[in-house]
Amino acid sequence: MHERLNTQGRPLTRRTNRQSARTGVVLQSINGDATKARLHDISVYGCNVICQVDWLRPGSFVTVRISQERSIQAIVRWIRGESSGIEFLRPIPDDEAHSLAELWQ
Repeated sequence: MHERLNTQGRPLTRRTNRQSARTGVVLQSINGDATKARLHDISVYGCNVICQVDWLRPGSFVTVRISQERSIQAIVRWIRGESSGIEFLRPIPDDEAHSLAELWQ
């Protein structure tokens, strides 16, 4: 029988402050499907977007286009109704997350 991992005392390595952000982004799948979405919040590790399309599924790889010049590769981690949790494949710098959030208030 497998023993359950002891989670007490383990650091929460992906916990970070989420910055509220209200702007439009474009999500694009690796198959070329694309949709406009509303960014709800952003952190160094990912973001929360609001949209509803049938091709977006947990485990899907997407590109989050936040501006004409900036795109971030990511994976969809969860979907609840129209809200989706997106994890960046590489964390963005903390100062970039703060700057983007301030820009999009």
